[in-house]
Amino acid sequence: MAMTIVYFDWIEYLVFGLMLAVSGFIGVYFGFIKKEGQDTVDGYLLGGKEMTLFPVAMSLIASFISGIALLGIPSEVYRYGMNYLFVTLSYPTAGLVCSYVFLPVFFKLQQISVYQYMELRFNKFVRKMISFLFTISQIGLVPIVIYGPALALSQVSDYGVFTISFYLSAFCLFYTSIGGLKAVVWTDTVQGVVMYGAIFTIATLGTMKVGGISKILTTNYHGGRFDLIWDIDPRIRASVWSMTVGFMITNTATSAIHPSFVQRFISLRTVREARWSSLIFMSGSFIFAIFNMYMGLIVFTHFEKCDPLATGVIEKPDQILSYFIIHVFRDVRGLAGVFFAGLVSAALSTMSALLNTLAATVYEDFIEPITGKVSDSKAARMLKIITVAFGILCFLLVLVMEKLGSLLELYNSFSGPCAGVILGIFFLGVFFPQVNSKGAALGGIISLVAMCVLVYGSRMAVANGDLVYPMLPVSVEECTYNFTLVSNSTFAPTPVLDKVNPIFEITVYYYCLIGCVLAMILGIIISYLTGPNKLDQVDRDLLSPLVLRFLPKYTPVPVKETEMIKM
Repeated sequence: MAMTIVYFDWIEYLVFGLMLAVSGFIGVYFGFIKKEGQDTVDGYLLGGKEMTLFPVAMSLIASFISGIALLGIPSEVYRYGMNYLFVTLSYPTAGLVCSYVFLPVFFKLQQISVYQYMELRFNKFVRKMISFLFTISQIGLVPIVIYGPALALSQVSDYGVFTISFYLSAFCLFYTSIGGLKAVVWTDTVQGVVMYGAIFTIATLGTMKVGGISKILTTNYHGGRFDLIWDIDPRIRASVWSMTVGFMITNTATSAIHPSFVQRFISLRTVREARWSSLIFMSGSFIFAIFNMYMGLIVFTHFEKCDPLATGVIEKPDQILSYFIIHVFRDVRGLAGVFFAGLVSAALSTMSALLNTLAATVYEDFIEPITGKVSDSKAARMLKIITVAFGILCFLLVLVMEKLGSLLELYNSFSGPCAGVILGIFFLGVFFPQVNSKGAALGGIISLVAMCVLVYGSRMAVANGDLVYPMLPVSVEECTYNFTLVSNSTFAPTPVLDKVNPIFEITVYYYCLIGCVLAMILGIIISYLTGPNKLDQVDRDLLSPLVLRFLPKYTPVPVKETEMIKM
């Protein structure tokens, strides 16, 4: 049975269009009306150091909670249960690591590209390597960010995923390229409000629609959604341990050292404001995750006896929330428009932040060393060109997303390995002064190669249908329409097939952890084999304040001006 299309009416288009219009106006405002400082690198990338706490914190939340989370988390809970709840334990951990391990170092350095730290701490090669890893991982991540809302919007229109992706990408490139960081932050703020409003409204109305909180809890309890998996086997797709331990590293890597987040942290005036923004950011992300998981429970309550995936009404698990909204709330005019506005807001905020940061990283770490210092206006123009070029490239890569797994799996497959390796090298830099540049470089390269093999084997197994993770049971016994059961694997639990090497069965939620630990262990071993640094060889400003108390006191040697990175 083909998926039923429910079209938007003029109310939905009006709500949806208003959100896009506001975002576009903000880009025009900072790009053409209030453009003071936008023709300089500092103004374009750091907002001229004039950003304030609230918009930066909201921007961080909106960027972190992408359309991937908005669609993927309810689907995750619907299919695999509430093990995902333990992801929330990672938010305070990531916030503390960010505030007290990395922020004091980054704020003191005030570098536009966070990877300039790698040249100060190790050497130019390590900096180039880390910047290259980041660039490649983000090029793979941005298409996933676009793909999610495009997949959902295709359910309410005659347009395909590729066409919708084109329009979303073009719109995002417009306001990101002309408005710089100020446009990104303020559009993120507006989009974050829309996003929160959408999910809170739908959660409230959805609770009433399916019979109340008591009905939701009872239905999900009997449906096994509250059955937690405590088995430590790393091949189990979603267990308490993979959600807790795995995501502690993943969320730290994707926030505490991510250039997009650091760029906005240091756009604030003081480190105290930066820490407060980190606290608000993690608290907001925690609340959103709870509501998003609750949406998964609501959706399962409604579809308990008639699963739309098993009957072929929807084609992909990540469409189940949008299907629930456009069909269950079809009599509430404008609500679908609010939801899709929130969904697209989440995607645009993440995409704009990533593109802005990609441009900054590539310009600072690859282009400026070749061209040398140019005028601020020329540098700003080059940054805009880089932003547009990456946006076009990432849009074209949407074509390969369709067969590689669910949104959350894709996100962790593409971001996890590189993010883990990068975090591991940052940990080596701030915590282990004895680690030298050879250890950082070789440890990172070896761990990256190992992770690439792991990701390739796993994603190919999923794409070929050789790797199937067991899902919680669903039912079709009360479906009132004609259908053909699509696949037993979407209808009831099935074992993982034996065609795959057990290494490739390791859940994607451990990828970041594995990459981080491997890079650290190899970095330490190689450093000691090649001659570790002496403690007085490393500038104490490059180390976390947490380790300084354990180091012997010494009189720091001033860094010569010729040895400093040209700004």
